[in-house]
Amino acid sequence: MKWWAETTEWSTPTTNGIYLLDDSRSKMYAYRPHARAPIKTFRSPIKIDIRGRRFVVNPTQYQIKVQEQEPQGRSWTVKGSKGDEYRVTESGGTFSCSCTGFRFRGACKHVESIRTTV
Repeated sequence: MKWWAETTEWSTPTTNGIYLLDDSRSKMYAYRPHARAPIKTFRSPIKIDIRGRRFVVNPTQYQIKVQEQEPQGRSWTVKGSKGDEYRVTESGGTFSCSCTGFRFRGACKHVESIRTTV
């Protein structure tokens, strides 16, 4: 999990927030609407759709306690072609990956590389 600052340029003046997202950037655990606002945490992670939005890793990684659900089964860390790291998990014969390609297509080269080596 990392804190991400939104850099999306909106058509109307809008303040972008800072989000605590999981590795796949599909679940939000906490949110800070602007620099002076308190951090809002959620009891359960909230799904977030990042399509059409831009984010950069926030230089300040705030320390708060949240309960991240650990994936069941086995997991591997795979380095992507651009140097990013992704988590590939296998549970009951079903593979998944934290990359955006897997989220949108349901398949990716990271899963295939693990599947062929296992």
